[in-house]
Amino acid sequence: MAPARLTVLRQRLWTTSLPELSVLLLAALPRLWRLEYHSLWFDEAISLDWARLGPAHIWPGTLQLLRDKHPPAYYLALHYWQTLLGWFGAEQSDAALRIFGVLIGILMVWGVLRLVTQLSGRASGLLAAAFTALAPVLVWYSQELRMFQPAATAIVWAALFLVAAREHLPPHGASTARRAYPARLLCWLGLVAALTFALYSYLYAAFFLPGLGLSVFLLARRSGSFDRRFILEAIAALAVVALLFLPLARSAWVVNSASGTTGAPFAGFLPNLWRQLHIFTVWYTGWPSSVRTAAILFFALLVLSGLLLPGDRRRDTRPLLWLWISAPLLIGSALLATNAAVFREDRYFIFLAPFVLWAAARGVSAVARWQPSAGALSGLAALALLAASLPVLWTPPLFRENWRAAAGYINAYQEHSPHAAASALVNPYFLLPALDWYLRQQPAAAEMPVYGNFNTPLTPEQADTLIAAHLQDLAAPTGADTLWLVQSHLAGVDDHRLVQSWLDGKFPLVTEQYPAGVEMRGYAVRYRYQALPALSEAAVHPQAQLFPGIELAACEITTPVVAARDIIYHPPSGWVHLRLWMRKLEEVSEAPPLFALVQAGDGQIWGRSLERAGDVLSVYPPTMWQPDEFVRVELDVNLNPLAQPGAYNVKIEAEGQPGVPCGSVQLE
Repeated sequence: MAPARLTVLRQRLWTTSLPELSVLLLAALPRLWRLEYHSLWFDEAISLDWARLGPAHIWPGTLQLLRDKHPPAYYLALHYWQTLLGWFGAEQSDAALRIFGVLIGILMVWGVLRLVTQLSGRASGLLAAAFTALAPVLVWYSQELRMFQPAATAIVWAALFLVAAREHLPPHGASTARRAYPARLLCWLGLVAALTFALYSYLYAAFFLPGLGLSVFLLARRSGSFDRRFILEAIAALAVVALLFLPLARSAWVVNSASGTTGAPFAGFLPNLWRQLHIFTVWYTGWPSSVRTAAILFFALLVLSGLLLPGDRRRDTRPLLWLWISAPLLIGSALLATNAAVFREDRYFIFLAPFVLWAAARGVSAVARWQPSAGALSGLAALALLAASLPVLWTPPLFRENWRAAAGYINAYQEHSPHAAASALVNPYFLLPALDWYLRQQPAAAEMPVYGNFNTPLTPEQADTLIAAHLQDLAAPTGADTLWLVQSHLAGVDDHRLVQSWLDGKFPLVTEQYPAGVEMRGYAVRYRYQALPALSEAAVHPQAQLFPGIELAACEITTPVVAARDIIYHPPSGWVHLRLWMRKLEEVSEAPPLFALVQAGDGQIWGRSLERAGDVLSVYPPTMWQPDEFVRVELDVNLNPLAQPGAYNVKIEAEGQPGVPCGSVQLE
């Protein structure tokens, strides 16, 4: 009796919308998960930089593809989304901004669900949508403020509108045709709007057009008849899209011809197919290579089964899938002749992911038709593999440029530096929006001057002319005690690190920090003071002799709470940053090495300061100090990552001397 009741319950659930709602919930959960875990990276900052300009600047600034290689539609959409968030005071919230992509990602899953259901039935639609909901690459780009996921979603809906237009063509009867006309017109308008948005968001969307155009002739025969009306209407709609795309296509041709690096057409075609399948399925996993290869091979078998094995003849979608998947890949492979970077990035062809996953779902259905239990197991295995590939998305190995961490460190440093002004130099100059986005949200660093002086590739011959002139002008008038050099993307712009080299030769080094994809170097523009400045309330004033002739007047711990293990700035160890204020009381003939220690209550050492070439003590040693001047010296103490949470003492020692207490630090 129980199995019979269970069967009845399943049948009742199947007749409701609950399966579809469950798939959409499955799409929403991973896309909403930890929206603020990853910092906005450079490309996302560029999106926001364009979005803030508004339509009057976005359209003319991007349509020619000169100032930005991506067209304007996505930037316009993001502008209006950010404007909407501004009504609620959330326009600078990473999570609120990324909800835009989350909604678009869910919309893709809904589009796949409806498209596949129309063409292949409800069961296949639910399975294809579930694969799309869990595909790691689609989840990742749903959480990113870039145009790749929105363009892919628009392509899915364009295909859906094309199929829906065919379904709304009545077989006969004038009255039926009149009733169907408004729905069909909406489908054609939807097709034009979706394709135009895709093309004006991401140029590679054009690769999908030939396959979509040829599929018109396949769809025209789906009911056993060749419907010329459908073909004519489809040609008219696609012609409108082509006319709207023409100005952008011309710009793309000019820019690609001028800047593309040539390669060999169809170079590495089969390895590239394997790589694309890897991207569309398990993507980044951290699994052993043998396990990862087996997973990709499993999906390859499902996709091939879906593309090759026959199904229900009334719903055979194989020709459509072959067109929609193969045409963009063939076009991209041919274009390698003019642009060797066509397949360079994982995101470039993600608009094919939902169709490849649909082919995999169709492969499951084909296996189930042969052996139901094998089909069920293969479907569950595919879902499990995709789900198991998701957790790595929110782990440190997938950090990109962590501009939030970079701005956060500068802000924390400034919070403990009430006596000192600071400025920042970003190299190359085009990184300004990325650092600025977070820096302006930080209370202590909100008004900090940020510069980006170099906008051309730098050569060694410019070191004593252009570089020196710019940096001297930068350092002199700011009145800053500390200058932060923040660098990323140096390749092709400052390959020899000429800006860093000039600063290294001019100013002592304060600290080095390495958030993912970013390098930060703090320089002491000013380190000699006639009087001790006003220090933070947490400063300790030992006024004790470190070694004969040198007094430690004050000590500041700018990181009073720090983790022993670090995953942000310099894994695996946390660093305690100290600022020492020292002065010479009498002549010093020789200065012993100076270091800082972090000690537990029992005296065991859990951290020691790093030896750093180019710091104040090496550039301006105590033997050169002037009487009664105060010298600012800064140290980083490298912690043992095994140190347990708790309070630890900090001590400054000169070699051969007993040392001076310098306060305490709390380890997390």
